[in-house]
Amino acid sequence: MTGRDSAAGCRKEGDNMKKYILAVLALVMTMSGCITISGDLPSMLDRPVVKTFSANPAIINPGEVTTLSWTVNGANSVFIDQGVGNVALSGSTTLTPTATTTYTLTANNAAGNSTVRCQVTVRGTQGSATTGTPTPPALSGMPQINYFVAEPAVIVIGGSSMLRWDVTGATNIFISPEVGPVEEGVGVLVSPAQTTKYTLTADNQIGQAATSVFVTVRPAQLPPLQGGNTVDLPVVLTESGSLIKSGSNYTRSGAVCVGDNTMNLPSRAFLSFDISAIPANAVIEETILDLGAYTITGNPVYTVSGWGNMGALEIYPYQYGTTADVGRLDYEFPAAQVGSFKLNDVSGSPMKLDVTLDNAGNNLIGRLKAEGQARCQFRLQFFTTTNWDSKADMVCVESAALRVKYSLPQ
Repeated sequence: MTGRDSAAGCRKEGDNMKKYILAVLALVMTMSGCITISGDLPSMLDRPVVKTFSANPAIINPGEVTTLSWTVNGANSVFIDQGVGNVALSGSTTLTPTATTTYTLTANNAAGNSTVRCQVTVRGTQGSATTGTPTPPALSGMPQINYFVAEPAVIVIGGSSMLRWDVTGATNIFISPEVGPVEEGVGVLVSPAQTTKYTLTADNQIGQAATSVFVTVRPAQLPPLQGGNTVDLPVVLTESGSLIKSGSNYTRSGAVCVGDNTMNLPSRAFLSFDISAIPANAVIEETILDLGAYTITGNPVYTVSGWGNMGALEIYPYQYGTTADVGRLDYEFPAAQVGSFKLNDVSGSPMKLDVTLDNAGNNLIGRLKAEGQARCQFRLQFFTTTNWDSKADMVCVESAALRVKYSLPQ
């Protein structure tokens, strides 16, 4: 065996060992028996947001004191280097640096890390300013997007939504698609013809930050509910979301995402549809679940062999109530699968599934109406909870519809 072959074999064995250790760790965490569920947490796609990280004063004389202050949202842990250590999500500490020092704050959650830097200049030391002019914000660290929102986030076709944002330390702010360069403190009115993902990008000399919001566009009105018609029932966004599993901990998210993230944490999604307007005596002829607009992150396809295959995207009829009620039992509860999608590529082709009959052969909507249910709900999950490739592989549903064709008895 050549030296090159030997090295390749060692790398392969090392990769396999890492995957084995991760699997064992996941099993141990699953058996630990504790559960923590938080109701107001960022999407699994959102890293922590460092709202503020500053020094006051930012320029001092040798021997003087400065105060570092910070505020972080959506983090599991916050760490500041240069001897400060682990800190709370918000707080302050007094310091007396002997030389010009750059402090780095790192905030961590399941989606990844957010890092911000802050410099304290000590006059007369290397790299310090010799005048009282503060360091320009663009040079003090990465730009920070404190918030980017759409108000309202759901509009009817022909309506408008106001995009608003708050950005710190940026020299340029840009919103796509179509909007272009914008200024701080000036909102932009948008009127998309279809559900649209808007991305705000802020940059300076240090680097770039970006975040996105969706404006969901719905029909001006649903088709009339009468015999022989087909009605499209939009997803109830306030009752839909995801549950992210980390060992025995389960975290709720408002994003409807299914798959796994960069930390190999699996997510199952929940969709809710309001069926209360369908007459109780309606004869349901066909029910189609249309996942509509969705985005794909990574490569959650069925065709990858070995490590990396997420398996089929499975659909389960499951009445869970609201996302505020979703917990461990809803994530784990066995249900009868109604169908699945086998993603063969990431081209964004339509995902529609006939869910007229449940696994037992009963008419799904007919059964729910007979039981007096006002909602038809689903749980989405991949056959493989995680493929252990340390990459985000997921499908996030931005809008969905339940298309019900029915008639009324004559």
